Amino acid sequence: MTDQVKTPKVAPAGSGARSLRRAVGMLRLIHSRGQPQSVAEMAAALSIPKSTAYDLLNAMLHEGLVTPADGTRFALGHLLHELGAGYRAQVDILREGSRVVRALRDETGETVQLSAMEGPLMHVLLKEEGFRAVRIISNTGSRVPVNWAAAGRLLVSDLDDASLRHLLAATVTASPTGRAETDVDRLVAQIRAARKDGHAFEIGETNEHAGCVAAPVLGNAGHVIAALSLAAPEQRLNSPDRMMLVAAVRRAAAVLSAALAQRTVWADARKVDASDTAQS
Repeated sequence: MTDQVKTPKVAPAGSGARSLRRAVGMLRLIHSRGQPQSVAEMAAALSIPKSTAYDLLNAMLHEGLVTPADGTRFALGHLLHELGAGYRAQVDILREGSRVVRALRDETGETVQLSAMEGPLMHVLLKEEGFRAVRIISNTGSRVPVNWAAAGRLLVSDLDDASLRHLLAATVTASPTGRAETDVDRLVAQIRAARKDGHAFEIGETNEHAGCVAAPVLGNAGHVIAALSLAAPEQRLNSPDRMMLVAAVRRAAAVLSAALAQRTVWADARKVDASDTAQS
């Protein structure tokens, strides 16, 4: 059965929508002019009442969308930089991840997926189906508790004990097979061991007669930002090929980590060049 996606109803363009458009216009103006702007300059350029501009500016100041540059002018705020960095990281991981996921599938013939945390759950971002005679079907967009998956355990492995226990206590549930670990103490031990080993492994905990091996994708600070996993029938994970599959997943995760790091270095270098050019 296919889920029906409902088209959201568009609300009438009232004062809230108008205020939002004006606030976005003020942010775009600061960005396009490349320097801080005063309330008077923004109000004049956008043809809005100065009192309205002040009200919008105060709200944006409170949310971190703008920041004071001097006594009368305002620059883009820290929240926009944080959102921009998050967007860039998301685009990079999908772009580079699709290449690595496909290459690992081609190398092993098994189903491969790339996952990250979305709130308290593991979210499957990308997937390439295996082409072996027997394959595992997984769904892009799936969200599952971290105790159901090898990748999930790696994704939360950098949390401190208090935060990790809080997340597990709130989200741990029995898996479809009933064999996934649900005891918080044992899960914490498994998560810490997986992080130390550099990979995680499970068989039959979520799918009957199938399992998964996963490796962490690391950001520049060495923290886990995603996990690459390979799913296969249990006979292949219990065969002499098991260590070959573990090694393949770890190599692929290292390749993706390096590619993302290189993109970050390149992007940072471009920022420095742009800053130097603007100052010269």
